[in-house]
Amino acid sequence: MGTLDRRTFLGALAALPQKKPSRPPRRFDVEVVKIASTRQEGRISYEGSVKITGVKPIQGLTLQLEFFESRGVLLSQQKIQIDEASVAPGEEKEFHFQGLDVPRAVRFKVLACDRTGRDLSVAGEGPYPLD
Repeated sequence: MGTLDRRTFLGALAALPQKKPSRPPRRFDVEVVKIASTRQEGRISYEGSVKITGVKPIQGLTLQLEFFESRGVLLSQQKIQIDEASVAPGEEKEFHFQGLDVPRAVRFKVLACDRTGRDLSVAGEGPYPLD
């Protein structure tokens, strides 16, 4: 058996699959811990909780709900302010509110922003079924 020369060895090494560098886990500002919806008499009731998972406090936490029909077409949006004051990292906020019913909507997605309108990243944004 002969020995491998340097060129053959480097060629064989280059042909091996390269491992991609791993990305750090994505950081979210807000996490939807739980959410439930109930339709009745032209209104939709929501209850649940969100947790601040970012590193900075959030001033004026607002949830934006986007409603979709069965084919995925956006039908409407509604904004609900959860807290006017500052919400600290690690804090969990419960909410109970009612919004207008959106005819033909079968699911919704949860987005979030702060008092200035800056979009926040949301873990568990959905979509969630409308019950």
